[in-house]
Amino acid sequence: MSVKWKSNSRLEKINPFRVMDVVQRAGELEAQGRRIVHMEVGEPDFSTAAPIIDAGIAALQAGLTQYTPAAGLMQLREAIAAHYRRNYNLTINAKRIFITPGASGGLLLLAHLLINADDGILLADPAYPCVRNLIHLLKAQPQLLTVDFSNNFQPSLAQLQHSYQSSTRGI
Repeated sequence: MSVKWKSNSRLEKINPFRVMDVVQRAGELEAQGRRIVHMEVGEPDFSTAAPIIDAGIAALQAGLTQYTPAAGLMQLREAIAAHYRRNYNLTINAKRIFITPGASGGLLLLAHLLINADDGILLADPAYPCVRNLIHLLKAQPQLLTVDFSNNFQPSLAQLQHSYQSSTRGI
């Protein structure tokens, strides 16, 4: 039996995450002895703090290797809520805090919660490339707002008003 794969037209709009090509090339140059200043991905240029490493090792040694709740450990979510209360005088219910494995996971969840097919989403351009891809995957339309150094990479009110369409649902 032969199965024919049906192409998904949404995939045609998905751009590759080119930063990974840059990371690979930088690694090749480093292997050749070149000194590279990494500015290509959103990672810090320092290692994880020792107390976090120690806590991770202790958790593994204690057998804490099972799945956690999908939204994250309640103890951590409560600690984050307390941080916002203490430092910003904001009361946030810990049940509204979700722990994700990086920004992309959080953006994916948020996109699925807020964006529907055919929605228009105003989006600064340039922006984090994955956001545009997430919008396309949900059959929605990125509505690009060109930003640059002259406007501190922020869309202006005039741009928002000019670019708003009847399908626009968010920014």
